[in-house]
Amino acid sequence: MRKPVYNTIISLLILVILVSVFGVIYTQVSLKYETENPKDCIFIITGRDLCLWVKSLKIIIIICLILTSGLISFRYRIIKD
Repeated sequence: MRKPVYNTIISLLILVILVSVFGVIYTQVSLKYETENPKDCIFIITGRDLCLWVKSLKIIIIICLILTSGLISFRYRIIKD
């Protein structure tokens, strides 16, 4: 793998992590203010399950963190000039 491709992949993974963290925060705010009961996870307007959405975003964050740390750990084996 070439260095520009490697750097692009790392950058995209970091971007996905940042967007997912923002999504978790936004969804937590929606859970607090846009549901009838804070323990109720169903969004009033759309009927979407917000707790499932938060769980999915957390899984995405964990996977991207694992991939990013693995790519950074083995960068000398991955990058070929």
